[in-house]
Order: sequence, then C-alpha cells, then structure tokens
Amino acid sequence: MSNISLTFVAHQPNRLIHYDFFKIGEHAFYEDDDLNARVLSTVAERCYFPANRLMKQLIEMTEGKFRFGLALSGVILEQALYHRPDLIASFKELAETGCVDFLTMPYYNSLASVYSPQEFAEQIEEHRVLIKKLFHQESDVLMNTGMLYSNAIAAQAETLGFKGIMADGNPAMLKGFQSNEVFLAPWVYTTTTIFRNRELSNDLAVMRTNPEWPEYPLSPTTFADWLTHQQGSVTTLSMDYETLGERQSDATGVFEFWRTMIIACLDAGNRFMTPSEVVREIKPLSVCECTQEMTCSTFGTMSHWNGNVMQDEAIRKIYRLEKPVKAANDETSRTSGGSFRARTTSIIWKKKTPLLRMPPPLTHTSIT
Repeated sequence: MSNISLTFVAHQPNRLIHYDFFKIGEHAFYEDDDLNARVLSTVAERCYFPANRLMKQLIEMTEGKFRFGLALSGVILEQALYHRPDLIASFKELAETGCVDFLTMPYYNSLASVYSPQEFAEQIEEHRVLIKKLFHQESDVLMNTGMLYSNAIAAQAETLGFKGIMADGNPAMLKGFQSNEVFLAPWVYTTTTIFRNRELSNDLAVMRTNPEWPEYPLSPTTFADWLTHQQGSVTTLSMDYETLGERQSDATGVFEFWRTMIIACLDAGNRFMTPSEVVREIKPLSVCECTQEMTCSTFGTMSHWNGNVMQDEAIRKIYRLEKPVKAANDETSRTSGGSFRARTTSIIWKKKTPLLRMPPPLTHTSIT
C-alpha cells in the first residue's frame, strides 16, 4: 500500500496578434482576445469540463477518499472569468468538495523566480488573492512555472511563507535524492520539497498512448498495481490537466482509464493525499541539493526558454525594462484598447491596474 499525491496544472497563455513594424503607433493592444476565447472554449469542452465532472464524481463516489491538488494560473482564470464564467463555476464545484487543494503559482506562469525575485513575490501575492477570492482557499504549497526549482528558489519559497514546493524528481539533476520521498533544500528549514515521480508521471502523461512503448496498451489496473507496490513515503504524480481529453483525446479512453485506475488504487488500500497534507504529515527524509535550475521538461532544464543566445538576450532585455515600466505610471497606456500590463506566453512583468479589453466581450465561442 502507498500514499499517492496527484496534482494537475492548467495554464493558457495570452496569445498575440500579428503586430509588425508598420502597425507601430496604430494601437497598444497586442493580444488576440478572439483567439484566446476560441482556444479556451475548445480546451474547456474537451478537457476541463469532463475532467472536472470526473474528479467530482470520484470524490463523491469515494466519500472524499480521492483528493488531489490543482494549480490554475492567474491567466487561465482571468480568461475564464471573461470568456467562460461557467468554467469558473465548474472549478468552484470542485473547491466546495473540500478535497481539492488549489496550489499557489506565479500569476502569469512566468520565469520571475529566476530573473526578478521582487516580481516573483508580487505575482505570488496576486495569485493568492485571486484563489482566495474565487475558491476561498489559501494553499501553503507552491507550484512554480514548469516545476522550476533550485536551492535558491526553495529559499525564496520559504521566505514567502510556503510550507511546501513542488519539483521534478530528476535523479540526474539532484544530489542526495531518493524516489518517493520528500526533502529539504540546503539551509531551508520550514519548506518541504515534494518531488514528483518523473517516470510514473510521464507514463501517464506521455507514454500511455505511445504504441511503441513496451507497456502499450497500459491497463489502468496494471498502473494501479505499480503504484500500490511503490517504496517510499509518498508517490507524487503531476502533469498538465490538458492530458485528460486534449493531449489524450476522449477516443483514447483517457477518462475511463483514470476512473478505473483511481478506484483500483483505493480498492487496494492506497491513500490519496493533497500536497498540503503531504507537507503537514510526512517528515522530510534529509537534505537534497539542486544547484542549478531544474524543470519538468524533457531535458530537465530551462533550455526550452533560454537555451540559445537569442532567447537569453531577449529575456534579459525584457527584464531590464521592469523597473522603468513599473516606475512610468503612464496613464496614456490606459486609453481604449490599451493594456497597462505587458503579457506574453510567459509574462515577465505587469502593472497593478485593471485589465482593459477591446469590446464586445466574447462568450461560449467554439472553433468550427
């Protein structure tokens, strides 16, 4: 029998309009809100709504024995509030069960923890406020962008008052690591690092639908048996929520797989724990060192964000603009169609003013 901690992450970036040199001066609205609406609605119908229904059914069916963590970026919640308020209502139904731990993350799913500790702290606070407002929860566990983690980031998390931080259990990047255990970072005393089981998480998120995988087709009862016989204090699984229904379509049997697998885990005597329960109840095994930034990406590093000279230079130039942008307080940027916050796929900075959007609002738009 095992303790199992399951966490999903959901984020949708703000997509940009085609804005070339000749459009400079026409307007200061850079986001394609119509595309945001269409993508969100499509993914909501394929993934978020059916996944939420499944999770709620499992919670009710098991009388709360099934429980999990959910990290929703501020951007996806912002888009849902504007375009799909029914999606917010669906997430609120999960919150009302008392069995879903809404984790804190950088509001814009940004790299601020590496490039601007002050901006990172501001985005964390902004996200905390939104989660408290929508779901009446205050989580003690941080899910950083892409599970971005290092000794220094763990120390930042402790400074910000977190009792736990999620990270990827990549043995190649860690010193003193053992699978299915929780640890402390060096010189961090009150913030537990919860390492996900990288192999088992990828089995569910990536390999399950790969015909070339030796275990294909994976049976849900087989996977439940793997979990049941895991060694260690807690087996942590974490992946994008979009795995359910979007990256693995309904035609693959993904929803029925998860339903059967979770019930089989509970029938075998396993216990599901939220990340907050893990940090409260499980004592760190020892100190585990991570001297360079680590993510849950294929390569385990930040290389998909800053892996070449052009990416690295662009990011650094953008962050050098943070102080003058925040200091400008330029009211002209709040004119019709303008946005006082600069936002991209991984937002770098923001301004503390209301978001302005171009009318009319779009609702319940689907791709045809």
